[in-house]
Amino acid sequence: MSGDALYPGSTLGIIGINRNGGALIAAAKKAGFNVGVYVDHAQPAITKMADFTIVGAYNDKDKLTEFGQNSDAVIYQTPNIDSRVIRFLSQFAAVPQGINGLEIVQDRLMERAFLDQININIAPYVTVVSLDDVYQSIDSIGYPALLKPIQRGIGEQSMMIARQSDIARAADFISTGTYLLESWIDHTAEYTMTAATDGDQVEIYPLAKLQFSADRQLIAVATPAVVDDALLTEMQRIVKSVASSLEYHGVFSLNFYVTANGSLYVKNIELGMTSIANVYDSSANVTQYDEQLRAAVGMPLHIVRSLQPALLMVIRKKQEAAIQRQWLLKDNWQFRLFDLPAVDDDSLIGFVWVTGSSSLDELEDQVDDTEVWDEPIAPNDAPQNNDDEI
Repeated sequence: MSGDALYPGSTLGIIGINRNGGALIAAAKKAGFNVGVYVDHAQPAITKMADFTIVGAYNDKDKLTEFGQNSDAVIYQTPNIDSRVIRFLSQFAAVPQGINGLEIVQDRLMERAFLDQININIAPYVTVVSLDDVYQSIDSIGYPALLKPIQRGIGEQSMMIARQSDIARAADFISTGTYLLESWIDHTAEYTMTAATDGDQVEIYPLAKLQFSADRQLIAVATPAVVDDALLTEMQRIVKSVASSLEYHGVFSLNFYVTANGSLYVKNIELGMTSIANVYDSSANVTQYDEQLRAAVGMPLHIVRSLQPALLMVIRKKQEAAIQRQWLLKDNWQFRLFDLPAVDDDSLIGFVWVTGSSSLDELEDQVDDTEVWDEPIAPNDAPQNNDDEI
């Protein structure tokens, strides 16, 4: 179906579904598409919305074949699906997002080579395969540094090396394969810029600023973030440059560090729909899910416009009782709670959108007054444990 439009009544297959999958399924159903989903374990709260569900391992070629043959096009909601699975499915159905971009972002070395090639500022790094390599390379990278596996995966961690004595602990961290040793960028702020591309047109959402707890859990997303005009222009230029070179069609995000002297670094590229970009459900005229759908089925992208300032607050299990109180009090808060089991007190159970004012400061003051998220904020030099923002 490559290059052809997909019309209502056709079947869109979705793979790589997480807690945000319900919103993507709902957008597709609202537009008149049939929806099939492929999951590697039962997710009834998410998949009950679909027309059909196939549960199977990602290496089960028989079930993947059945899924592909029953779909007119297949999209991945998150990049946590091995690109080899998507390549296999492309034998049976169109893959509008393409495969090249997925292969790049799943390999940290390829991603950094890609960003280097298009002259984008990233943290200095070297590749290592052993402890000896770390000892020999650390002087060129400096302290602190992050040790990361080359291949991205669900739940994999990076390790902070703050001093020479920390290197010995990496013996248990480095098992087999190649790792990146990367400088930790001391920064004063973190931002995300989300966009959609169809290969020609690029639509960019308003800039979002991120707020973390002391242990690097995401607390809030605020948009539109206010930065220097030159900095904003440079971020937009980088996003457009990535869109024109990545050979990817759909929604993607770039995460940025900004240092005290105003230097800009790209942290990483995220393909697909993110929890952070949920902030646009209430602040922009088109959601990330609707824009992804348009890119997938061959429609022109919707022109993105900011409607109002918004805060997206992350709800965790430990805040459930406090949120229930606010449910009855706040007339300008919108809630989305997931029908998913909570593993512990830090489990993410939903989101709150805080809107209704022309001032982000006023919205932040209102949230602060509730004391629901009253916990220490991450210092500027706090280490990033992994590439997932939540």
